[in-house]
Amino acid sequence: MNTTLETKTCAQSKKLLVFRLYGSFAHFNQPISNRFRNTYSIIPKPQLLGILGAITGLEGYKNSDTSPRFYTLLRDIKIYIKTNNPIERKFTVKYNSMNSFLNNRVDAGSPNVMINEQVLLEPDYEIGLLLDENNELHKTLIENIQRNQGVFPIYLGKNEFFANVQYLSLEDYEINSEKQVDCSSIIAFEELEKGSSNMKLELLPIDFNGEFKYIYQLMAISIKKCSVSLKNPSNFILAQGNAYYVF
Repeated sequence: MNTTLETKTCAQSKKLLVFRLYGSFAHFNQPISNRFRNTYSIIPKPQLLGILGAITGLEGYKNSDTSPRFYTLLRDIKIYIKTNNPIERKFTVKYNSMNSFLNNRVDAGSPNVMINEQVLLEPDYEIGLLLDENNELHKTLIENIQRNQGVFPIYLGKNEFFANVQYLSLEDYEINSEKQVDCSSIIAFEELEKGSSNMKLELLPIDFNGEFKYIYQLMAISIKKCSVSLKNPSNFILAQGNAYYVF
């Protein structure tokens, strides 16, 4: 096979898988305080990779010293995240939690600790994945999402917050070359030459470091589709007339 045909065949196998991820409630924990458990306002990429792992049947966390199998195999997948509910709705739940450390001390008071936990109401996202149909794991991901099912149950941050998957499309995409685009996905703030008043900023986890601690990046979350000026247009894709930031 000549180089031109190989390149064409490779390009044909690259697809954009788009699906809806939604549920009644979600909690994506910000590791700040044990008593005040705030949630990120949108699903971060590390949590999304965990959901993709459950869909494909990959093992999750076993201990703090070993990267989970889903992360090892899925971390390089480029994704985009778009919220379908731009108006953020949260509420706070208060409950007692047993502190096992205090419970084992005879000189301590009550081991019960009051927890204040934020919960997202009706989270709803459009997720895009850049996949290769020649990759067996990617094929499994495509097939299971097309069936709207996973190997393991999927949750939105907590076991009691069940998630639903709805397949939308499997399509071609192009690498963007335009400096000015209309975009409704979340965008790394550093990618913007000029932002928009229709965006809010939030520091979100995007990856893990060598010690398996979060790596953060300031992200711009679109309240609605808006025109933005870009520093690095090639970090965006075009599909069905829309631009999306992939990371």
